[in-house]
Amino acid sequence: MSTFSARLRRFRLAAGLTQEALAERAGVSPRAVSDLERDPRRVPRLDTVRLLADALALGDNDRAALLVAARPAALPAAPPLMPPLIGRAGVSAALVEVLERGETRLLTLTGPGGVGKTRLALDVLDKLRARYPDGTLFVDLSPLRDPAQVTAAIAQQAGLGDPSPVPMGERLATAFRDKRALLLLDNFEHVIDAGSGLLALLTACPGLVALVTSRAPLRVRAEREYRIAPLESGDSDAPAVRLFVERATAAGVPVEPDETIVQICRRLEGLPLAIELAAARVRVLPPKVLLDRLAQRLSLLVGGPRDLPDRQRTMRDAIGWSYQLLSPEAQRQFRALSVFAGGCPLAAIDDLDPLSELADAALVLPGTRVGMLETIREYGRERLHESGEEEAAIARHTAYFAGVTDGESEKDNLRVALGHAVARGEAESARRIFLTLSGVWVRHGLVHEGVRMARRVLVVPGAASGAALVAATEMAMEIFALDEARAWCAELVALGEDSVTALNIRGSLARLEDRYADAIADHEAALTLADRMGNREGHATASIRLANDLLLSGETARARELAERGLAETRAVGSKREIGEALQLLGLYAMHAGMAERTRELASEGVALGRELQDTTLTAEALRLLGTNAALHGDLDVAARSLAEGERLNRERGDDHTADQLLAHLAQVAMLRGEIEEARRLGTLSLASARRYEDLWATAMSTTLLGHVELAGGRLGEARELLAESRVLFERIGNPMYLSWCLEGLAALAIADGEWARAASLCAQREELLARLDARLPPMNAVGFRAVEEALAARER
Repeated sequence: MSTFSARLRRFRLAAGLTQEALAERAGVSPRAVSDLERDPRRVPRLDTVRLLADALALGDNDRAALLVAARPAALPAAPPLMPPLIGRAGVSAALVEVLERGETRLLTLTGPGGVGKTRLALDVLDKLRARYPDGTLFVDLSPLRDPAQVTAAIAQQAGLGDPSPVPMGERLATAFRDKRALLLLDNFEHVIDAGSGLLALLTACPGLVALVTSRAPLRVRAEREYRIAPLESGDSDAPAVRLFVERATAAGVPVEPDETIVQICRRLEGLPLAIELAAARVRVLPPKVLLDRLAQRLSLLVGGPRDLPDRQRTMRDAIGWSYQLLSPEAQRQFRALSVFAGGCPLAAIDDLDPLSELADAALVLPGTRVGMLETIREYGRERLHESGEEEAAIARHTAYFAGVTDGESEKDNLRVALGHAVARGEAESARRIFLTLSGVWVRHGLVHEGVRMARRVLVVPGAASGAALVAATEMAMEIFALDEARAWCAELVALGEDSVTALNIRGSLARLEDRYADAIADHEAALTLADRMGNREGHATASIRLANDLLLSGETARARELAERGLAETRAVGSKREIGEALQLLGLYAMHAGMAERTRELASEGVALGRELQDTTLTAEALRLLGTNAALHGDLDVAARSLAEGERLNRERGDDHTADQLLAHLAQVAMLRGEIEEARRLGTLSLASARRYEDLWATAMSTTLLGHVELAGGRLGEARELLAESRVLFERIGNPMYLSWCLEGLAALAIADGEWARAASLCAQREELLARLDARLPPMNAVGFRAVEEALAARER
């Protein structure tokens, strides 16, 4: 199959486009196109692939080929303990046919643990990849312990990792609603209560198909169950026997498929994992000795209590037999390793010597970290509980991960350790693990989970440190959980550990609640205190946040001064994200000052920085500024393209609230193009969302924009009502800058009513307002306001 780089170059040349022309059409950088064509190892983002396919106007087949080439290794290889696909060709073909018919959208492969469900599902997925133009997705659910985490796991694999106040289920439904994609969810049985949520997702997304592996059916509507049987083991050419021979040979001991091997496979009931575990022992036990040992174990454990599920009367037998063959030292280590979720780093193991024995027995997956199949881990936990060593093992696990700072590679273990620390009341460990995980939650859009855990952690006596309260409050503000944000912020201030940070947090919360005076007071105090203490990082943060407060409240000159100072300070001591926030503020100032080119430069730098950081929030905000500025100065194509991408990015990260705000800006573009019905539709959607979220600022902006749309469409009564409301709201929240747009519309209405003196007064108020703010904000509808000015001038003559 051709590489993505080769296909992209071929399609571009066929379209007669240069790299620069394709980049312009797709809304990406020329460097991105060049890198993708030059480096065949580079893996593009799927949204980038779709933008390129749209720009190239590819047909369905070519689009699917480009998507497949973009993800030649999108599916992970079968896990190391998974056998090759032997004896399953007919089953695989039947499953492919079931899904190709299109009548089944939820297909669940069931059967006992170790029967080969995952390997078979991966083969089916690979054969169907080209039929799903929007991609295939593999999600391993085995590290999870809470059904509520399933949607977050799917979202993370789908690239929806940024923070959002929108529930994860709604985010997924939005992302997949218009997609034709195939989703493989592996190891569903221990999160079976998430089945109803999966059904809801499929109902909301008619083009989405789910292939599930589980030891038990989901028992939901529309599910089709396909039970996977063990491999045939009747003779020397049976699939089970061939699997044993292949695995033994891979272990370095070639064997012949004789009657002894046939008997071993029969005793193991044709279960692939049990066969693999047995084959791994031929290095130390000849097949005849192996058969004798196996016969003793099977005679003891086969036909266990009938109230146990089948998997516990089959896989427990296979795993238990391997476990009994271990030395006492290896058994102890096996039990201890079962505490770890998603693998164990070598540094967490005190004695490495027994690892080789565990690896030889195929009970662990050796490497830079020690892995364990989930079925085997469950068996280990049972043995650990019986041994009386569980409390000590949990204590060691918790203590180790309390000292881990790399949350990305150990997030599954950290989640487990945090749960144990909270349950055991270990405040210091709970606090440290919570702080490590907070970065993971924010980066991957799992802030809802972070706030849920904050509620548990911060009630542990002694766990509510200043840093923990800061992390909790900022996450609560991200999702508009204002009750928690207020409570934790008050606790942070009362704690008195870091007054600069506490004041900056409290000021940000006040601005979020449209309390600009309080926000200014807190950030002023933080700035003064940070200056006195020599706290450069706190001073930079306070400068940027105070500049934001002042800009919103109309003190533009000082806002610009502080934003420029904050940008310089942040470049010296802060993060790139804070640099992006400073660029955004300076860009807003430039737009308010009527400096179109300077605004474009700052916004473009912000977009580039956001893309570099893969920060969709920063990118979307910069695109919003770029598009708004373009609309105000008549470049409607750039405006539409920038605002549409900003809206899409916010939708993809689940922030429908902000995305709906951009609909109002898109309504302005449609109005300026003369598309009044489309403008009215977009503006109405934006206003409804603002009212639903009870966001006063967004409501004021939406009523202003929709008021202008109704004015342009000749519906003067509706325009009058909307603009009157927006004027009251702007004055109520103390945000005067965009009041000028409201006054422009009211002046036009006054002329329509024949109230010439009032129209002149409103225009004068607009000029006085902009002069007081030291602003040159262009009119929302330049053509319409020019008509107002010309009519007033003619009246005076």
